[in-house]
Amino acid sequence: MKKNILIIALAFAAFACNKKEENKMEESVTTEEVQPAAAATIDLFDKEWKLQELNGKAIKLDTTFKKEPLMVFQKGTGKLTGNGGCNNFSGSYKLKDADGIELSEGGATMMACPNLGIEGEFFKVFKQVKSYRIENNSLMLDNEKKEVVAKLVTGK
Repeated sequence: MKKNILIIALAFAAFACNKKEENKMEESVTTEEVQPAAAATIDLFDKEWKLQELNGKAIKLDTTFKKEPLMVFQKGTGKLTGNGGCNNFSGSYKLKDADGIELSEGGATMMACPNLGIEGEFFKVFKQVKSYRIENNSLMLDNEKKEVVAKLVTGK
């Protein structure tokens, strides 16, 4: 009789352990399914964001000149670097709240190039930027009215 009770108890224990393993497997599958989606999300940092639009207008670069306006937000340093389409620049950024950002142009080289008009407008936008958002591979820099003042894209 004691043997039968022991066998039944062991069977219940084995069944309970098996059920826990199944639940763990289901949880890990759910976690693994979520992680690739999160990993696919593009973040702001350490990418070349190339300028596509300024104040709602597509930019047109001189095709004989190879430099493109772009910016890179360096993670953890608050440093902003890039090119205005002619001159290299450096500055800083400060993240605020959930989507708030403040850009500050620190300095730029002073070369003469065909893209200076675009570069000047690009640098003016820095002072207007109050927030940002990323949709797919596009970075939108918005003013205080949530209007897009610059749209940039990344290939990463």
